[in-house]
Amino acid sequence: STTTLYCRGVMDTLRISERSNKVTENIDTASPEDMLDMLKRSDDQMFEGWEDYPCVLSDCCVKTLARVADSAADMLQDNIKNGSKNAFIFSGCGTSGRIAWLCTRTFNQWLTNRGIPPCFYYLIAGGDTTLIRSEEMPEDNPVQGVKDLQEINRDNKYVMYFGITCGLSAPYVAGQVDYAMKQEMITPVVIGFNPVSLARNVPIETCEGKTCREIFLCLEDEVKNNRGFIINPIVGPESITGSTRMKGGSMTKILLETIFLTALNQLITRIPSISACPVGDRSTDGEIENEKKRLKTLPNSVVTNGGPGVVQEATTCQGAVRNEATVRDLLDFYHRATEAAYCSDSRSLASVMRKAGESLCKPDSHLYYIGQDSFGLIGLIDGSEMLSTFGASLEDIRGFVEGGWSTCNNRSGDISQRGHVFRISTEHFEIDILPNLTSSDLVIFLGPEINSTHILESLVKSSVQLARIAFAEPHSKPPPLSKISRWRYCAECVLKPTRWMSEDHFTMTHEAEPLAVELGTKVAINAVSTGANVMIGRVYGNAMINVTVANNKLFYRSINIVAQLSKRPVDVCHAALLSSIYSMDTAVDGVCQFGSKSVII
Repeated sequence: STTTLYCRGVMDTLRISERSNKVTENIDTASPEDMLDMLKRSDDQMFEGWEDYPCVLSDCCVKTLARVADSAADMLQDNIKNGSKNAFIFSGCGTSGRIAWLCTRTFNQWLTNRGIPPCFYYLIAGGDTTLIRSEEMPEDNPVQGVKDLQEINRDNKYVMYFGITCGLSAPYVAGQVDYAMKQEMITPVVIGFNPVSLARNVPIETCEGKTCREIFLCLEDEVKNNRGFIINPIVGPESITGSTRMKGGSMTKILLETIFLTALNQLITRIPSISACPVGDRSTDGEIENEKKRLKTLPNSVVTNGGPGVVQEATTCQGAVRNEATVRDLLDFYHRATEAAYCSDSRSLASVMRKAGESLCKPDSHLYYIGQDSFGLIGLIDGSEMLSTFGASLEDIRGFVEGGWSTCNNRSGDISQRGHVFRISTEHFEIDILPNLTSSDLVIFLGPEINSTHILESLVKSSVQLARIAFAEPHSKPPPLSKISRWRYCAECVLKPTRWMSEDHFTMTHEAEPLAVELGTKVAINAVSTGANVMIGRVYGNAMINVTVANNKLFYRSINIVAQLSKRPVDVCHAALLSSIYSMDTAVDGVCQFGSKSVII
């Protein structure tokens, strides 16, 4: 029919990250077991490809990752050899910014543990409050994005800037990319999951009327002149339409970690004294100084005037070719970690999902994550995404981490005074949450251990439901949490990869394995929280239907969701959305001409 053809045409022009995934079209009527199967098949598209688009394992993507890693290794070597202040800046909005923060924390720990000054920084639209509470409007502010980038980049020599925008649609990031392309000492790297030709083509208010597409097309021209990089493997539509917290967030983590694991692995071949060492174990000052003296006898591989993205061609080719095999090994490693999250204990994971849904179905009931170190941070990130994705209350799903903000290593430090949702430590959990827990609430422990034994003892004695999600070595079980017998859990999910990485060609297994476990934990709890929200009716088909029209992106996403569900033309759905916003039976012509900024709730 004409309507069907029209809607198909609309789908063909939609960004892939905003399209409906056929695999999950009926997720709203599926059992937890079937939901996990759907989510797994959707996540498989990250590595196996979607339609005829290049995936992360395609030659073009692997070569780009290897080249970026080679340039990064050169910059790090320059820091160690010459005391330079080369820096890496990761920037994003929402989940992209939270993954930027998580990776910044990890990479700076790698350097600090080797006695090397940290040189990784992150930016997130809206600042550190958005690590916990979603704020959509800052995403639309390219002017603030440029100010944030300028502020954090005052004293650096060369900078490799990573702008993360899953849909190639964030004005905050696009403004920074536009600025970075004009700076001789900054190399822009864009990470996204759409073809540049499908980047958002709506004029950005306060950015001279430019669109994201125009800015990223300009970067494409710069890439041809070796003045930047675009990393945009196609991961397929999200499992929940437009919810880039899932595949987009996972692939962002995979890409950044693959680049810098490869770079550090390459750096170790050049500087053996910085080889892998346990957390807290550092080279002595004398060893580092001796290594610096030795390095001064080596030829430079970092360019001077061309910026960090333009390196000596011979060096780049040799290093990049060596890196390609490492990149492929790492991507395969992450693929196995993702599969382990879904397959190694699927029955137990489905049970955790079912319990989470049953808890949220009941009035005034909640789901809480408690974890140590990065496991607790993964829980924080998952909880922070519920408002923007499902229209959930900030109280529905929350995360708590041992050490609170001191564990986070965030730019603003302790911000627990900004409101009760920012009270994120296990001590805060003990004071604010523990006394009010009921048998309808569910507490999920993340990771191998929790040190707060008195909290564990109190939870065991209470009526609250307890569950656990943890990874274990292949063919083994993680030890039980102190003070908790396994019989006390309503569900325990033990995830196991088939095997870890081989050390034959890769010396960074000490760093890589915990990151794969982080990814598997993220995938597992994303599935749990998604399934729980599906079970309580916050998803129709595979569309999020409790969306608050809080910024430009969500305004147009809402129009597209209405168009897909109603099978009506986009202009009709545009008018219907405006009618709803203004509580009018019909949208008058004047209202229909308003820009999205005029109608944001």
